Amino acid sequence: MLRARQNDSDPDFASAPVVGRVESWSSTEASFHNHRRHQLIYAIKGVIHVSTQGGRWVLPPTRALWICANTDHKLSVARAAEIRVLYVDPAVGCAPTSSSCVVVEVTPLVRELISSCAGLPWDYQPGSKEARLCEVLLDQIATLDRSPVDLPIPTDPRGLRIVDMLKRDPSSREPLASLAARVGASSRTIERIFVRETHLAFGAWRQRFRLLAALELLAYGEAVTNVALDVGYESASSFVAAFRETFGTTPARFFK
Repeated sequence: MLRARQNDSDPDFASAPVVGRVESWSSTEASFHNHRRHQLIYAIKGVIHVSTQGGRWVLPPTRALWICANTDHKLSVARAAEIRVLYVDPAVGCAPTSSSCVVVEVTPLVRELISSCAGLPWDYQPGSKEARLCEVLLDQIATLDRSPVDLPIPTDPRGLRIVDMLKRDPSSREPLASLAARVGASSRTIERIFVRETHLAFGAWRQRFRLLAALELLAYGEAVTNVALDVGYESASSFVAAFRETFGTTPARFFK
């Protein structure tokens, strides 16, 4: 369950433009909610799952998610995680994206800045050392590289049922025609649904789904060969090739 180490005040109404929380989660799933402020969500340990109405994200300790103000979302963790959340007043004008969410790569400097800013009191004054620290963090966030660790989710009930089936068994190699038949549709219909609602062909969507499932296992220290088999690849080499194609690097370098 969640254990907050910050006070219980509402961060949306804090006097300082940037405030944070330091939290420990264990097998927790929050309900959908939103904030008046932008958020930066980061796990210094463990893996966070974030969902919105249109997508899902997997966040290992090398990535953080920026969520724009008033975006409905929920967080969950399957194992213990140490989480840092920052709440940023939109008046600061530093959002790194015009869309609702974006994943950024966390550098060692930004990691330390997030950890420091998340533990600051919520009533620091303009021009103070705390305010300057937050300003440095916001400047850094604006320059961070983006990372494709999102998974767009279809809204059509047939597409959602297929997503749920694959979530139960990421290693499944069941062909699209068989999956489609199980939800009462043709493979062409399902293909059209995924292209229309996720902007990915089903094969490309399935590969990204597998790779995001792999990210969590890798973050917890599982061996590459075992992870490859667990998410449906025939060999470690084919998995690493797909990983490099999607993320632009190898699994080992991704987590450095």
